[in-house]
Amino acid sequence: MRGDSMDMLPAELGVCADQMRTARTPRGGVLLGFRCEPGACLDVWRRARERYETTGLWPVITHTSPTEWEWADVPGDSHDEKLSQSIIGRLTELLAKELLTEAEWFKPSQGDPSPVHDLEDLARRLTDVIPAAGTRAPRSAESLLATFFVEPPEWICLVPTEDPPGLPELLDAPDTPNHTPFPGREALSYRDHANVLREWHDRYGAEICYLDTHEVLLSVEHPPAAPSEAARVAIEHYAYCPDLDQVIGGLPEVALQVPTRTWFFWWD
Repeated sequence: MRGDSMDMLPAELGVCADQMRTARTPRGGVLLGFRCEPGACLDVWRRARERYETTGLWPVITHTSPTEWEWADVPGDSHDEKLSQSIIGRLTELLAKELLTEAEWFKPSQGDPSPVHDLEDLARRLTDVIPAAGTRAPRSAESLLATFFVEPPEWICLVPTEDPPGLPELLDAPDTPNHTPFPGREALSYRDHANVLREWHDRYGAEICYLDTHEVLLSVEHPPAAPSEAARVAIEHYAYCPDLDQVIGGLPEVALQVPTRTWFFWWD
């Protein structure tokens, strides 16, 4: 990162020095932030994202000022470090029973009334649902932010980092204590979140756009288009964030967001 980026980038975005808020993070870093007109946040984010390779400052839309950010006492460890299996694969395996139960609600194949036997069967039957469900127009990032928040976000934070998918570890977010998929009922750690996002970044170019205490919005460069792959990724989305049933719906509705360039996650 260039040494003058913390001054230059805000100026390029039209932010005066006295509008900036700065906080030291428990990890030894710096978090910068400034207020932004709610309707302009995504445009500002995109402009700052375009400059990331030069500045080393990753932009994040959020509701929270740097000086009001909540920090965890101790960063959590990952649950997949000693496994050859990916964190997404492990979450899907651990949530298999819940996923198959969810399949009973949407009756994934009208021509096959038999129970869904396993996750492969679930992906096959969900694939059959996606084309019909996909006739609905996908929602944009702008509409998602307007739909899921009573008050629109009005902060842009800038984070010095060489690893944008690792922001959950740097910023202690999102906090998801009620999602406890691991044996012993351990919750997802911040490193678990980061490892999930790294997988999706490597596969689909998913990047953090919005981040706060209980939510993540990803901008996805090349989401899966084939219904069979979209079905499998919808299962991953649901395993990572079962609370999507409260904001988006069941697996067919979750599958609607997979082929789009905007993925939203929220935990109760």
